[in-house]
Amino acid sequence: MKRASLLILYLGVSFTTILSEELILKDSIYSWNGIEFRFPEDSVIKVQNLSFESSVRVYPARRDPFFLVIRKIPLSSVSFARPSWESEIFWNGKNKESETFPGEGEKILVYKADQIRNQNLLRTNLWIWERKDGNIWIWLVWRKDRSDLTEFFEKGRFIPARGIQ
Repeated sequence: MKRASLLILYLGVSFTTILSEELILKDSIYSWNGIEFRFPEDSVIKVQNLSFESSVRVYPARRDPFFLVIRKIPLSSVSFARPSWESEIFWNGKNKESETFPGEGEKILVYKADQIRNQNLLRTNLWIWERKDGNIWIWLVWRKDRSDLTEFFEKGRFIPARGIQ
């Protein structure tokens, strides 16, 4: 009896996933941790909830033009010296630049660069969103030849509540 209950418990834990998937249609609003996001194409959302971390991974449903990871930063502030690590954010990045979007009691710091990976020219952005209720880290990667995605992501249209235009 004890072995059977342990076996059932083991099988139940083995097949219980910590990832959940959801299909979000183009221009639909997706809410995560009180933040709304919108994506330029039908997307698959994978949410991972662990005891110490929560993150979201976004993949396009039909083709592979972009990849996005959203993660809550486990720091109360990101006020450490930035110049020492800013150059290391993008390994071998070209055309590096940064931009700041101020807001009411919050700030978004965006690092941008071009990178080559697997013979593809990619545009990458790292958004560090300093918020009152916790900091958010957003990593975006998309193919450089998709100018529609460059406009959508770099202008912040994936975060409709921010109103960055």
